[in-house]
Amino acid sequence: MPDDTIETTLTSIHQMTPRVKQYVLQAPGHTFNYKPGQHVRIAIRQDGDLVQRPYTPVSLPGTDTIALGIKKYDDGTLSTYMDEREMGDTIEIIPPGGNLHLRDTDRDVVFLSTGTGITPMTAMLKQYLREGTGQAAFLYGERTQEDIMYRETLDHLSADHANLRVFYSLSHEEWDGPTGFVQTHIKDALGTDFDDPHYYICGIPPMVVETEDVLKNEHGVAEDAIFTEGWESSAV
Repeated sequence: MPDDTIETTLTSIHQMTPRVKQYVLQAPGHTFNYKPGQHVRIAIRQDGDLVQRPYTPVSLPGTDTIALGIKKYDDGTLSTYMDEREMGDTIEIIPPGGNLHLRDTDRDVVFLSTGTGITPMTAMLKQYLREGTGQAAFLYGERTQEDIMYRETLDHLSADHANLRVFYSLSHEEWDGPTGFVQTHIKDALGTDFDDPHYYICGIPPMVVETEDVLKNEHGVAEDAIFTEGWESSAV
């Protein structure tokens, strides 16, 4: 393992959706310091090779615990490994890093995500609602209602904060709300209340790239007002 690996203990497992669990990891004596939105990496040895994958804490920094929402993929090495863990197991993680974090808490903000891309958005939203001074919109796209992660958390935050609006769009289910790709609903979700916001995007690379294009070409958003991890275009 890398020299800076942090040893944590798995203290809680919660089934959030049919394929997503939340794992709470604790490192007694260690304080997790990171910018909300940044990710850690879980690391394991498999057949002599170091395998690591990034996962973003939905919890805020400053304590000895982090909470990770992880979706299980049938061919996913790390997601399968985590799905098989039990409380009390030791999990090795590599300290936080990454390019997703709030740039300006005095600016209106729009968070756009799909799938497990919701995890950095949720952490940044929590920070913004504590420190921010403007309007916040949270746009989240999923396949079906049962796949929506952190819905209860988001609905409670929306009810408690007048400056937050939460917007769900489903791509594989007919329901009373919006359907199709979430990036096609930006104008409807924002209305006219937002003043030159910053946009934060996370999801599969094609969604990130397409959303950037929609923002720039259809909504006239400046490139320096759009924030992603930064590697997505090369992965498409």
